[in-house]
Amino acid sequence: MRPEAALFLFHLRVGTRIALRILAPVLATALFLFYVLRPEFALELARILFVEGSLVESGLAGTLLLVGLARVVAPRVSAGDQGWARSLPVAGTALRLLTVLSMVIAEIPILAFLGALVLAATRPGLAGAAIRIAGLVVGAAAAGLACLPAPTASWARLLPAAACFFSFADSLPLLGASAVVLIISGALPGRIPVTRKRDGTRRDLPEAAFFQGLALRSVRGRIILAYLSPAIILGAARLFLSNNELAADRASALALFALALALASFVGGAADILSARRPPWPWLRSLPRSAAARVRDDAIFLAVLALPLAGGLALLGRPAREAILLVGPLAWLAIRGAGAMREFGDRPFGVIGQMAVEGTIMSLTLALLPWTSWLLAAAAPLAFIFARNAERRFKPTRWAERHHSNAGDPLSWSAS
Repeated sequence: MRPEAALFLFHLRVGTRIALRILAPVLATALFLFYVLRPEFALELARILFVEGSLVESGLAGTLLLVGLARVVAPRVSAGDQGWARSLPVAGTALRLLTVLSMVIAEIPILAFLGALVLAATRPGLAGAAIRIAGLVVGAAAAGLACLPAPTASWARLLPAAACFFSFADSLPLLGASAVVLIISGALPGRIPVTRKRDGTRRDLPEAAFFQGLALRSVRGRIILAYLSPAIILGAARLFLSNNELAADRASALALFALALALASFVGGAADILSARRPPWPWLRSLPRSAAARVRDDAIFLAVLALPLAGGLALLGRPAREAILLVGPLAWLAIRGAGAMREFGDRPFGVIGQMAVEGTIMSLTLALLPWTSWLLAAAAPLAFIFARNAERRFKPTRWAERHHSNAGDPLSWSAS
């Protein structure tokens, strides 16, 4: 098989894996928008952004959306740029274009959701919907090209960014011009960056919080991505409360549901990032520390980073005393997230899928029966025992199908 054909099939599989990984959160978000905010709200928002908005409004909103999505996917697709792919007889331009192909395939669930909204918002004008859906595909490819690491020059990002902006114009000539600019940008000579070692030494981590600091150093700024879905949930709940007159008990139930779901969403995302960037190492198990201590450190790490979400009480107009109802869910979710890293990290939907299911059930239960918060607090030690046992059973040297498809491996092209 020719090297180009082998790489093409490889990138198809990489993009498909990432698409399967993000499909569950996308479907959960779609269900939340349609059944909590009502279909009319989602369709009206799509009509404002993609149909009635001017080129500046639609192009700016669409470009920010697709560039943000590409920046999430790009590190997972290009994680192995320094590895075996550099030894293949394939030009740098071909590697860049194949990486963009993987990114577009990985974004298919979200692009399909946006395309369905556009199609529903532009009926019966199917011709206009076809132009806008084609613009989504062109814009996704352009955003992926703009977000690739180390282009030939800094200005080289401007061409695909401009193509992404004009792809949201409701005009066939402008869409064709965007496609031409995208082709020109992709044809520019590309190069794969070479990672260089940093000069100087790192500061030592404090002894009292060494392992939490090690986890934070591993995830770095990527942890911000875990706050995106909670922000969307709390923002949607705020809009719903602002635009509807609810009784006091129903408003309290909705606020508690949104806060608990936001906590579950954050813990799932943060635990997934942590399990990918700081997997359970054999080195960590060689230290004189128990399984309970390792689980405790991860649970404390997740709980401390989730504390800012308690500020959602002020956003939703709830009194500060209701923060006591979040103690039980926070303790339970943090411990369950630490346990899910050991049990579900190598499954198709990983930690996020597990926490999404448990978090949704828990949030609905809390909204209907707020006193179950105390039951969760009382059951937290039991969850800790389960997580500790999962840590003891975990074999860091075991072989798994995606053992080398882990974002924590610098030589992998990761789908996790």
